[in-house]
Amino acid sequence: MSNNAKIRSEIRKKRRALSQRQLNIASEQLAENLIQSKYFRNSQNIACYLATEGEIDLMPFIEACWFQNKNIFLPVLQPRNHHPLWFIPFTQQTPLIANRYGIYEPEHDRIERAKKIVSLDCIFVPLVAFDLNGNRMGMGAGYYDRSLNMLKTRQHWLKPSLIGVGHAFQQANTIEVNHWDVQMHFIATDKAIYRVKK
Repeated sequence: MSNNAKIRSEIRKKRRALSQRQLNIASEQLAENLIQSKYFRNSQNIACYLATEGEIDLMPFIEACWFQNKNIFLPVLQPRNHHPLWFIPFTQQTPLIANRYGIYEPEHDRIERAKKIVSLDCIFVPLVAFDLNGNRMGMGAGYYDRSLNMLKTRQHWLKPSLIGVGHAFQQANTIEVNHWDVQMHFIATDKAIYRVKK
């Protein structure tokens, strides 16, 4: 088993063992950290995710965004895998449906509703593990990496900011990276927000 596979297995096991109370506390603390940060204040179009399998929950943060009239978007899987993720508006009235992985996403029928990635101010990206160099380990399917890969060709750091999100215990010393992996600009946990040094 590779080092990454071992880390993924151990952390997913830890996440599944969390109680609902532990998840609620971590999610509220994460929301508080984000709301107090300048990254929140300066962002209007924000892509989030809906938590699954013990992931830290962004709903308290999303509700704070709605209260401040910020625009929230959620990823949805495309029928084809060329560009795997669309980012669709998410409001309190948006109907949700389960995708093929059982993860809820906004019901949609038109690509016109999707927000261009470069029009988003920040994208909160779920992760299984991270290191403080901004390397992120996902679930292994590569949806975010393929969707965001074009950002690696930018000459200057424009938007969106990529913010990896996880519990503090998901930090690893080092993540083995592949050439297709997209590096995060920030890491946000229930304990702290880290800006990645380039």
